[in-house]
Amino acid sequence: MENSADLQPGLAFLDGQMLLAPSLNEQLGHDFQGLRRSFKEDSTHPDSHSVASFGRIWIYDVALSIYADLKAGRIRQAGYQAGRVMQLALREEAAGYRGLWHFSYNTTGDSFIDPRGPAGANAWCLNAIYAYLLVRADASLLTWANRMVQQYLFDLQVVDPNDPRDGLILAGFHNAEDLSSPDMGYGVYKGNPNVLYPHVILEHCVDTAATFRLAWRVNSKQRPNDIAFLEELAARHDRLMRGIRRRFWQGNHFVSAIDSRGVFYTGTDGEPSIAIDNNTWAAHLFLPYEPELAQQAAAYAQERFLIQTPAAQVENSNAETVPHGLEGVYYFPASFEDPFVKIPDEHRHKMEKLLHPEAAFGLVLLLWDAAGYLPSEKERSAWQAKARQLYEKTTTLQRLYGPQGAPYASVNVPSVFCTLQSVTTAASAVITTSILGGSNGDDFIGVLPPEAFKVDGKSPVKTAS
Repeated sequence: MENSADLQPGLAFLDGQMLLAPSLNEQLGHDFQGLRRSFKEDSTHPDSHSVASFGRIWIYDVALSIYADLKAGRIRQAGYQAGRVMQLALREEAAGYRGLWHFSYNTTGDSFIDPRGPAGANAWCLNAIYAYLLVRADASLLTWANRMVQQYLFDLQVVDPNDPRDGLILAGFHNAEDLSSPDMGYGVYKGNPNVLYPHVILEHCVDTAATFRLAWRVNSKQRPNDIAFLEELAARHDRLMRGIRRRFWQGNHFVSAIDSRGVFYTGTDGEPSIAIDNNTWAAHLFLPYEPELAQQAAAYAQERFLIQTPAAQVENSNAETVPHGLEGVYYFPASFEDPFVKIPDEHRHKMEKLLHPEAAFGLVLLLWDAAGYLPSEKERSAWQAKARQLYEKTTTLQRLYGPQGAPYASVNVPSVFCTLQSVTTAASAVITTSILGGSNGDDFIGVLPPEAFKVDGKSPVKTAS
């Protein structure tokens, strides 16, 4: 375990974001007390009013918050949050929503709810709940989580050999009328709240494959007699992984998204859109099956996305000077486009100049785990050293923003990135610090698959070390 002092800044920030008073979203009638606001309010920041002032919570951040508490040994606190988000989903279901959770919710003094419900963020929250269930049994929570996998994720999977999206996960549900309304976010249950997205985002598929792995691992221990469910999880995982490999692996890297016809979403450069999480999260998923593929993606991610100051920019920090050679990664190329990310053209030039801590921690964990599959001790040591170096550079960036520094990004890009301090960064730092220090990481990014899970006839391989 890392020195517990290394975890304290992140944990202190997370504790400070907890909603301690009743925090009701009146549109849904749910009290978010006990969960964590995603961003710290800062009245001087132009984005604070929209994403922080009303205590907005992103469901992905709830997932990371649960994981952070698990890795820090705060099991009871993790379980409390898992129960609260189950109650939130039950409220959504009672309101007529089929999409499990919406993307984000205002919790204090305003009733905004994002009319989109991306499948990936929802799968992440299910993953955190299953990770909690690996530690502590809860029959009611497990029954509900299994039902969500069957009624929600199974239904989003395309099962048609003649469809170019075969095996893949559709991108979730949304309210098209509310999304296009001038008052977007305040009529999320009016009209049809359950319009299905026809496109596929790689990240959502990766997140869902992890859900299938975790669900199998929990149920094989707590409900081993439910053979039909266990077998269906294995079969759907195989089909999903084969679909990911077939549609998204392009030469030496993964690409981001396809439309309903199986055609790639392209960026402004005419090439298939890419993002760093495609080549860290997805590669991590394939590591036990195709180590060389994962290593290629890791090498590509470093070549394509690594950047250092002074070329990389750092805005709104508390530091008088920014050190040269501060290394990190950016998230999207300047050319990026997909159905969910809308980059203002006048800000595209900033996209490859920002440092994104959460993305860096994802690459750190991939390098760390991929090292174990390398054949020689010298190679393993080199990859682990690179992981440690990037980890140290990323935590150095955080410290530029204060003793509890957790900037979401080092540059502001309206509606995409901001320098506000965030649960995403703080929780990712706690999780990564814990894993590098010896905590179990096989339930997080790159969830370790059960031995029973074959992919295209291949069983998962063990590490070389």
